[in-house]
Amino acid sequence: MATEEEAGAGPDGIEAAIRHFPTQADDIKALARESELFRDICDELAEAEVALWTVDRLDVALRAERRLEWLGFVRWALKEIDSELRHARIASFSRTNRSDC
Repeated sequence: MATEEEAGAGPDGIEAAIRHFPTQADDIKALARESELFRDICDELAEAEVALWTVDRLDVALRAERRLEWLGFVRWALKEIDSELRHARIASFSRTNRSDC
């Protein structure tokens, strides 16, 4: 089994997702092992958070605009991660119910 780094995701992206969804840490790790798209979204979340945290280093004229831009990226990534987690939970539930029939 590949580690997160070997699977193509830096640990920062997965850790960022877990910070926002701590009760779903196991699901996040499982999805990250299975889905390159999910790993990419997690990495985008981490990158957007870093950009948001460093926006105060920009010229005053750019700060507000960039802050809104990066906050929008963070919110988008969180919605996508939540959607992927919900989808995975539904798919897992469906597979479990089919095997009981």
